[in-house]
Amino acid sequence: MKITPTTLTINQMLGSSNEQFIIPAYQRRYSWGEKQWADLFNDIKLLNQEDSHLLGNILCLTSNYSVGINELELVDGQQRTTTLTILIKALSHKFKDLGIDEVHNELEVLLTCKGIDRKQKRNLILGDLDDIDYVRFLNNEDLDKVKNEKLVEAYEFFLHELSSFSVEELYEYEHKLRSNTFVIRLDVANAKDAYKLFETINNRGLRLSPTDIIKNFLLGHASLISEQTLEKVKSYWTEIIINLDGTKTDDFFRQYLSYATKRRITKSTIISEFKNYYFNSVIEAENLNEFSEYRALEVSTEDDVADEQDIDFEDQEDTKQSSAYKLTILEFAKGLRDSSNIYKKIRNQSFDINDLNIHLTNLKKIKSFPSYIFLLDLFQRNVEHEDKIKILKLIETFMLRRHICEYRTGELDTIFSSLVNVRDIDVVYEVKSILLKYLPGDNEFQENFARNSFRNNEGRAKYVLEQFEYNLINDQGEYKLTSGVDLHLEHIIPQKITTKKSKSEFGDWEGYLGENANEEHKDYVNRIGNMTLLARSLNISASNNPFKSKIEEYKKSNIKLTQQVAEFDEFKLREVVNRSKRFAKEALEMWNFN
Repeated sequence: MKITPTTLTINQMLGSSNEQFIIPAYQRRYSWGEKQWADLFNDIKLLNQEDSHLLGNILCLTSNYSVGINELELVDGQQRTTTLTILIKALSHKFKDLGIDEVHNELEVLLTCKGIDRKQKRNLILGDLDDIDYVRFLNNEDLDKVKNEKLVEAYEFFLHELSSFSVEELYEYEHKLRSNTFVIRLDVANAKDAYKLFETINNRGLRLSPTDIIKNFLLGHASLISEQTLEKVKSYWTEIIINLDGTKTDDFFRQYLSYATKRRITKSTIISEFKNYYFNSVIEAENLNEFSEYRALEVSTEDDVADEQDIDFEDQEDTKQSSAYKLTILEFAKGLRDSSNIYKKIRNQSFDINDLNIHLTNLKKIKSFPSYIFLLDLFQRNVEHEDKIKILKLIETFMLRRHICEYRTGELDTIFSSLVNVRDIDVVYEVKSILLKYLPGDNEFQENFARNSFRNNEGRAKYVLEQFEYNLINDQGEYKLTSGVDLHLEHIIPQKITTKKSKSEFGDWEGYLGENANEEHKDYVNRIGNMTLLARSLNISASNNPFKSKIEEYKKSNIKLTQQVAEFDEFKLREVVNRSKRFAKEALEMWNFN
């Protein structure tokens, strides 16, 4: 392995006119936050003039230098390098505002490079997901269209920090940034060496995530096979990152591994479990030096045992693949890409078939995240559409009942990963049979539903009320309530009744509810009987009889459930209890496995 380490000031690192840093498409988005921005800014600010600050390492994959612009692929250090350019841009802006053009121009030069044609180009190119936003930021154009707001937020943070500086302090800070701040640049000519180094670098920014390490592991192995293999795996990984944009990528890999291995995987074991699964799945893995170490590895933690000890699934299949069923690395990477695309559609409810998306939206409202383990499998099976809908309805019932009855969430990963074992033949029956073992009973569900608090679960409460509305009007799939912020979860008795603001906005509910209202209010206000749905456009003003003023607005609503509330002569805590009990009976009829 040939490594060329060079200690460079920031001025030297960014001042070379014929070098351009490229953040490859497979890298994650820019993700530094205020803690990292503040650390960087203050480390430089607090330097004495004679001191220096080592910012850390950056790792570059290089080729032979030639005439013109030489592209350096940033294998590690993209967060740090991007932040440096944003800080330099903020400094440049401050000097321009002060009319100090000489320093402004010098700083702008650090953000550019030139080729043979002498035309200025950016010296930093971000990955596919961020580069359009970065150009908008640099040009200060269409900032309202910037999707990755952290780029602009970082810039505004640095501008704010610099706003209190005197001219002398700006000069001093600019000097310490350019001349007293250093990086160690590690130039590596071979991809396999670069990826091998990646995990060993202790960078100053965000700790390496499981996703980063998995990416490095996969690309590193691909680089050992051939350049063509590496480029193809890179393209698959780029698609994975694009598919997972906006989601927590580590969540995907944990749930993907639970689906692939058919057992619960914890956050702490994602990396080792991925390698273990990879070594047991990929033909070329047998040639890796690490293969013997992981060949017989069985990963288990005390948490796993504690969560799974009460669950006994029969006929669990051996998840290790025989050589007859092993994949090539390209097939493995493609499968990973395909799974990430399915995961995107599940998370975003973006399948081509609308009724699938409706039920996936319901699962999201209920908070059914663990079920995505099995859904990753289900949506890659050749299962009839009608059967998929039936299974989604079963999961809706299963998750709602367990949440209402406050069952342990820790065992859900185990339950849903076990469903991967069910056969396509009679798949609905098999899924139902397994879920039924862990489904709260009818009496338990009805009793808990009537007194359940939906506090901090607005999505779940909206879902329940929407289903009640559909049931009330005997909807045949022709009617859909407006979703999102346009449909308000209305607390009939307001959530706050004692403050001056609440009384001025909603009326004297404290007096209206009578004796002991303060003590009892908190126990009833978040029950389902105190809730309905209302368009945000319907504004309710206070009056001496607060419920009577609400009735007038409820009558204007097109929602039958809300119109029913307007039929009450009064609405106090007794009405909340009775309405909750009535809803509980309806819930038992609507959410069952019959």
